[in-house]
Amino acid sequence: MRLRSLAILTFTLLAAACSRSPKDEGWWSMRGIVLSTKELAEVDWVSIAAGNGINTIGTHITPSEVLGFLETEEGRAFTASCREHGITVEHQLHAMGELLPRELFSEDPEMFRMDDTGARTADFNCCVHSEKALSLIASNAARLAGLLRPGNHRYYFWLDDNAPVCCCPLCKEFSPSEQALIVENRMLKEIRKVDPEARLAHLAYSHFMDPPVKVHPDEGIFLEFAPIYRSWDVPLVVEDALCPRGYPVSNGDNLRWLEANLQVFDAGDAVVLEYWLDASLFSRWKRPAVELPWRADVCRSDLATYARYGIRNVTSFAVYMDAEYFGRFPSLAPVEEYGAMLRSFRHFRGLSDPWDGLKDDTQVSVCSDGKALSFCFEVADSTLVVTDGPDERSVDFSDRAEIFLSCDPAMARYYGFEIDPAGKVMDYCNSFYRQFDYSWTGEAKAVGSEINSGYRVEVSFDSDYLRSLNLLQEGGKMLIGLFRADALSPESINWYTLVDPHIAEPDFHIPATLFPNSL
Repeated sequence: MRLRSLAILTFTLLAAACSRSPKDEGWWSMRGIVLSTKELAEVDWVSIAAGNGINTIGTHITPSEVLGFLETEEGRAFTASCREHGITVEHQLHAMGELLPRELFSEDPEMFRMDDTGARTADFNCCVHSEKALSLIASNAARLAGLLRPGNHRYYFWLDDNAPVCCCPLCKEFSPSEQALIVENRMLKEIRKVDPEARLAHLAYSHFMDPPVKVHPDEGIFLEFAPIYRSWDVPLVVEDALCPRGYPVSNGDNLRWLEANLQVFDAGDAVVLEYWLDASLFSRWKRPAVELPWRADVCRSDLATYARYGIRNVTSFAVYMDAEYFGRFPSLAPVEEYGAMLRSFRHFRGLSDPWDGLKDDTQVSVCSDGKALSFCFEVADSTLVVTDGPDERSVDFSDRAEIFLSCDPAMARYYGFEIDPAGKVMDYCNSFYRQFDYSWTGEAKAVGSEINSGYRVEVSFDSDYLRSLNLLQEGGKMLIGLFRADALSPESINWYTLVDPHIAEPDFHIPATLFPNSL
């Protein structure tokens, strides 16, 4: 950052360093994992979760499977261990086959869906305009809720997996997601007779991704977003990336579905159900499982994307990670890195311009997977300025995100990294006050891209590299400054900072702009 005017900084200002830190709270309320009863019976997943900051375990697959497991010695030990470690248990269930038993078809076919030929069939789901079907489904949901009480009052009773819905003359006027919501609203009313605090998931998944329009969610229905048709080779923000399994769905389609659903459902109560750890998906649901193609970079970027929408609850399938899987692939690194990212993740919404009082919608995420410290800036900027030049100093005349990493509270030695929307980095070593060394070259790994509303910059630093610079303090603490420069032109720039230093003229290069962050 360049000064508008130089200031003499007093001892009082030095002593103020880090005193106005952003609130040091984790972003994710739910840091979850979803496992079938086979994994839970064979592997001590509770200890793995507890050791890696995972605070919620979802059981899977069907209600009868989970009930049967919980009545076994292994199931009782699982429940007791979760209680001991303070881990919340919930149940994410393919439930429709048990909520509306298929054998009742001969008794009353009208409860079951009509296919596109006009024939009633017991294959999947129900007719949502059958009062008898809705009443039976809701009463069975309430019965199961009494038997499978989650620790967080969140219930997941899903319709049939990736299956068609009713095409009768009344139902066909409603989309799959609207038909699902009709059933969910009815279930929740009955479940709340058993658990007055109950909330019930509306699962946006497969062909249920479009938001409901004609049907509105009752209070207590929350969004569960499960983007099964996407690319996991690249983050969601790579919008043109296609699902690799032949479905004409892109990552951008999934983001648009998410945005549309969040117009209907509350983001703060929503749950993302991802597949980053799901060995079963990458094995095409056939055993023996393949080794999980874990991509920490994809998960890290996706977390920043979900946080940007205001989502606070995230979980991932980890099915097929059972005894046989770990016998062939013993590394816990994917789970450890996933847990570390969730535990360390911080998200900041909006920087401040205390000098001109300008509004700013920049969002910044910070997290560590144990191997690297990463930052993601998403900057709203309708007037991008990117100055092309022969060397990194051209960044000084462009829009940019800025990161300071300091070795000490007084900034006796610190390092600056300024990144333009194209991902070009201007880096330097510095010491208080403004002793720049632009010949110094750092090891920031940066990617920049323009987005509809501005630009996104992702930057990471290897942990070993940070240690070599003496930046990691005792207990994993680091002193960090986060800023951005909004170039209206190469000569006119507005300055934004996360921490207001309470000085008269813009200056980032002072200790009062730093804050401590735990990794």
